[in-house]
Amino acid sequence: MYEMHVGISVSGTGQVWHVVAHGQRATLCGQPLGRDGDTQTDHHCLDCMTAFQRLMQTVEPV
Repeated sequence: MYEMHVGISVSGTGQVWHVVAHGQRATLCGQPLGRDGDTQTDHHCLDCMTAFQRLMQTVEPV
């Protein structure tokens, strides 16, 4: 299972939504998870979304 968490962008220029595998302490792009806080963004981490897309393409349908 995967979750979305807001954190600092890889470039450090603002908050974005990152993809995190359940039970992990880092995002798919490698950013460490910080404290839960402000969720006021509609931006997504392109690196996380690309990695998530690749993961979903390798999963076989049930």
